[in-house]
Amino acid sequence: MKFTLLILLALSLLSSPRVFAIDEMYGVVSGGMANSDFDYGDAKGSSYKFGIGYEFHRQWYAEFGYQRLSNQSLVDALPTTTDELNQTDFGLEADALYASILGKASSNTGELFYRLGVLNVDLKGQDVVESTECEVGSARAFSLDSGENLTLCEYDEGIFAGVFGVGFDFYLGVNLMLRTEVEHIKGENGFENNAAYLGLRYNF
Repeated sequence: MKFTLLILLALSLLSSPRVFAIDEMYGVVSGGMANSDFDYGDAKGSSYKFGIGYEFHRQWYAEFGYQRLSNQSLVDALPTTTDELNQTDFGLEADALYASILGKASSNTGELFYRLGVLNVDLKGQDVVESTECEVGSARAFSLDSGENLTLCEYDEGIFAGVFGVGFDFYLGVNLMLRTEVEHIKGENGFENNAAYLGLRYNF
């Protein structure tokens, strides 16, 4: 659904030449590493995003896109021993649609920018609790060979979040730039994400 919305947004931008001049637009693809924390889980791993930007003022961009914030797979086989439990990283998958405003300052080597924006985040994850009920999500009881009874909570939640980022786009050619960026995301239910990205920007 989110990919469909992003494609429709891109097509609407490209099909409205009287509003959006094509030479003031760009596309960007970035990948990096991120740490995610949530009230019901945390994860570290790869992250990526892609977006479409539009220069509506010589010092400002509007950027819209899709972001994979966390890519830690959900666990299928539950642990049966205490050692297995301690070694298991329960999953946290998070993706989002974002809308941002970027303020920029140009130089001979590129553009320094900062980002302020909002995200609609989908979170799918797992958490283990000692009680028989889950604060969020569905509960699945399981036992360890030690006799300890635990509950796996599996949730699928949607939240809103805000983002602040800073980065630099280095000139590589007439239309191509190297994007570097760090960002901090903070949202509902204690969700936080800190990430560093490296990517390519192409100016149409």
